[in-house]
Amino acid sequence: MKHTHTRTHARLGAAVAAVLAVAAVGGAVTVPAYAAAPVAVRAAADAEQAAPLDIPLDSVLLTAGRTGFLSRTGTDAHPVHRWTPYDGGRESVIFAAGERWGSPGTDLVVSRAGAHYTFTDMTGATPTVSVDLSGTATPYTLLRVVGSTLVMETTTAGGREELHLVSVEGGEVVDRPVALPEADGALLTYPAGADGLAVLHRATVDGVPRLRVGVVDLATGALPEAYDLGEGTDRERITVSATRVAWIEGADSAAPRLTVVTRRSSAPPVRLPVEYGSGARGVLLHLTGAEWVTSVKPGGGTATGGDPADHALTARRLTDGNQAYPLLDHVASAGRDRNGDLLVLGGDVDQGEGLYRVETDQVTGLPAASLVRGFGVPTALTLVGETAPAAGTLDFDRADTVLAGRWTFSRTNASAQVKVRHTATGRTVTLNARQDGAAFSVAWKGRWENGIAAFNGAYTWTMTARPANGIGPDVVRTGSFAVTRAPRPHDFDDNGAADLLVREADGRLALRDARQLMTIASPHVPYRYEIGRGWDAYDRIVTPGNIGGTSHADLVARDRAGVLWYYAGKAKNFAPRVRIGGGWNTYATLAGGSDVTGDGRPDLLATDRAGVLWLYPAKGDGTFAARTRVGGGWGGYDRLTATGNLAGGAAGDLVARDRAGVLWLYLGKGDGTFAARTRIGGGWGGFTELVGAGDVDGDGRADLLAASEGPVGPDGLPETLLSLYRGTGLWKTPFAAPVKNPGGALGNLGEDLY
Repeated sequence: MKHTHTRTHARLGAAVAAVLAVAAVGGAVTVPAYAAAPVAVRAAADAEQAAPLDIPLDSVLLTAGRTGFLSRTGTDAHPVHRWTPYDGGRESVIFAAGERWGSPGTDLVVSRAGAHYTFTDMTGATPTVSVDLSGTATPYTLLRVVGSTLVMETTTAGGREELHLVSVEGGEVVDRPVALPEADGALLTYPAGADGLAVLHRATVDGVPRLRVGVVDLATGALPEAYDLGEGTDRERITVSATRVAWIEGADSAAPRLTVVTRRSSAPPVRLPVEYGSGARGVLLHLTGAEWVTSVKPGGGTATGGDPADHALTARRLTDGNQAYPLLDHVASAGRDRNGDLLVLGGDVDQGEGLYRVETDQVTGLPAASLVRGFGVPTALTLVGETAPAAGTLDFDRADTVLAGRWTFSRTNASAQVKVRHTATGRTVTLNARQDGAAFSVAWKGRWENGIAAFNGAYTWTMTARPANGIGPDVVRTGSFAVTRAPRPHDFDDNGAADLLVREADGRLALRDARQLMTIASPHVPYRYEIGRGWDAYDRIVTPGNIGGTSHADLVARDRAGVLWYYAGKAKNFAPRVRIGGGWNTYATLAGGSDVTGDGRPDLLATDRAGVLWLYPAKGDGTFAARTRVGGGWGGYDRLTATGNLAGGAAGDLVARDRAGVLWLYLGKGDGTFAARTRIGGGWGGFTELVGAGDVDGDGRADLLAASEGPVGPDGLPETLLSLYRGTGLWKTPFAAPVKNPGGALGNLGEDLY
């Protein structure tokens, strides 16, 4: 658990010395001098009493002072700086455009206009002082402010890079160069406590070039102490306190180490292993108290990945560094106040985003983080707005029907998914939400991930939003709805779309989605639902549509003894068979699926071995009325397919293929007879199956599926090729040009298609 504590408000105080204005040789230099207070008076608040922060959430903390802190927002080209008191009694001061520097541990803010620098005491206790550096021999660049010392960088006429300390001593301006051993100057500078400075520099020791961090004596510019850095040290993140120096060696290696050196001591360094899933480079270190070091990878609040443990601010005891104590869930930026306490802009799942102070708890002796001022914004991902999917019934037969939902969260670094589940089958589809800033939306049009239409029935949906940085719990919302689709003649799985029934070589009967078969391409695998085994007991299977009065398509099958059986359709299966009658082995062909009599029910047609066509009108209860003779001469056809209404007439139609491969259309007249045949065309002899599969393409017209054998596949069986002949509604040209499956062969679908 995190170690937190709370404190009551304390009165703010400030110890500010007099301002000295003096002139320097070569130009006017005026700087203020401040006497260091032995102990800075601090303020904090508990989570319930913390005053709200009036700065933007993306502010960067630059320096922490005695009574407030300096922050920055905006771009490097157009920064906005603010000074914000800790106590919340005053609003933040917004500075005019331009550069600003803070002096760590003080309430000074330094601004620049050309070569003029202005010191502003944010408590108002001392007047503003302007410093003119335009008369210096070479241009100075301000790097940072330490106490009342300006840390300046310049390049001499001879090309040597120098670091200068500009301060006031005894009423005189002193400009001291820092005694760096190499000509390339300071590589980086670091604050060393509230009144100290450290520099990264190169030095040659005993003829060996080294990279060192040295602590500067501000009174002389000398480097009385310097420490060699190890291989792979993260130079950007070295930290120096009044008693120690710390860095991470091997930052990019598999085994980075936190190294802590005690200043002015011959004691060996303390080396502690640290683990960061994304590497240890960029880890922010801070030495606190007598025996603690904190570390964190900043930026976790806006991170879009990574291990949440990397984002957490943790503390390690130097004497037992294997134990990490979590303090905050993330840190955006940080600075140290006069006492060396760490102040961070960051967040905690329990207390939210805000300004936190990290210091050693007086009771437990452990570091603890307390909220000073809060943004009023949660750290955990939080739902702030919702338009939930409708809870009613959706009719996906309408083109404009969608299941739509929209959720707005407290932050943008998140992802959201909606899982839709069909209650009866457990089938699910996962929808990745579309992101628009902090809003996430889905629009489901009623299709599973494999492209087939969703089934009728009850559904549930579950929206799960996950913080991309892994900080805090997921957000979960749930709901329910129902789907209804109109029954279709060749729909066997209750989703309103045409299906194919396939009898496979081993006698299994399987369901395939006809539209998916005509659109799927390799390497995707077509949908297959197994209905059952033992269907090789039948020598004829017919799919006449709904002949039993339910909303599902039915099936009739003739066994090898000539008995005809009725299978009432259920969603994705059939009820136990019911015997219709014997003697059906007198027929050479059976066809069903067209309403020949005009009573709204599909009928059964059969040709006997003498070539006579017989009609069995459906009674609507799964049985048929006595047969009537349609006519003779049908023995010349090897295929009869009941297609439903092809040409828009009063009744269902029939197509017949003769043994020469010519396909003929018989238009139903609605009285149990057909009009004279119309020639559709030749070349149909190469098809192994002709299936009146209903409306395959969804345009409202009946279509025809034609199967043929393709090349032999890896299983040694010929692959199945499908061609879709779309219905046109015209009796002279009932089918459009064939459309083939875009992926070509579909593997061996089976021995028979229905």
